[in-house]
Amino acid sequence: MTSQLRVLDTASDWLYSALADPDGDVVLTSPYLSYVVCRSIADAAIGSSRSWTLYTTLDPLAVASTFLSVPGMALMLDTGVEVRHVDRLHAKCFIVGSRGMLGSANLTGAGLGSSVNSNRELGVELDRDQIDEARRMILAWPSRSVSRSDLDDLAVHAKWLPKPSPVVRDQDEDSTLLDVDRLLADAREPERSLWVKVEDGAPVLDQWRQEWRFANPGSKRGDKWIGEPSIKTGDLVFICATGTKDCYVVVEVTTDPELLPDDYVEWAAYREGEDPERWPWVNRNRPRLIPASLIDFKYEDLRGGKKLPRGSRFLLSPEEFVAGVRVLAQLPTE
Repeated sequence: MTSQLRVLDTASDWLYSALADPDGDVVLTSPYLSYVVCRSIADAAIGSSRSWTLYTTLDPLAVASTFLSVPGMALMLDTGVEVRHVDRLHAKCFIVGSRGMLGSANLTGAGLGSSVNSNRELGVELDRDQIDEARRMILAWPSRSVSRSDLDDLAVHAKWLPKPSPVVRDQDEDSTLLDVDRLLADAREPERSLWVKVEDGAPVLDQWRQEWRFANPGSKRGDKWIGEPSIKTGDLVFICATGTKDCYVVVEVTTDPELLPDDYVEWAAYREGEDPERWPWVNRNRPRLIPASLIDFKYEDLRGGKKLPRGSRFLLSPEEFVAGVRVLAQLPTE
């Protein structure tokens, strides 16, 4: 058996294959967790007859720096995964029944190698004796069970931490990562609101690569326009297409709502079916995160399983916004 064990530089295929059909209890250890990976683990755990336990560290700084997903841990709790806190955890070990891996990869897209901007990691498969020894060591760690109340407290503590300093990178590195760092730092500024804006039709990536605008509904009461939206200058907005439910770009609002600006009215006049007086309030915007191509990321993914309701705009929680940005950041931007 030892001769068949492998050294792996990408852990995702190994892990998801093992989780799809565990032949024994599951024990995972990782200090960092992304929402997307947490969701995959939660999906695999639903209805399983096995015991599922995740060991991590409830570190507010990791949450504030977007390395540890509070909504992801909450989702795992909801699907029967036990989450346990261990002080000063650094080990990354995945035990799935009779299969085991030990290495450098966190339970994130970058760590597992499932994102485009992945880390360079190494992991080794464990034999049966090593799996038993690793499990014994993990179970011997001082730890405590994590509740939803613990996660709520963690999110509050993370919210009040100072904003992380911008990450300084070499000029020749992928500028996408620096753009994402700046976007996440901007999202923590208390004067900004975070939104999802629903646009009719299918996704149109190229439209959002330049300064553009979106319109909001309104109506008249007598001669007075009402329904001015609360989206304002500086707010950050996910754009979602109703036709496919894809949430696919992030823009920054550059103007407060304008009522029927001339260029918008003129543009609408040349488009069949456009009624500017139905959507009279216009916010202009600039691109902040525009992937090179579409990724399969739906409204339900952004909102933790919530269905797309009627309406044109909805506030996002900081956790929803950060998790969504991390998904889009798996693709290179142009």
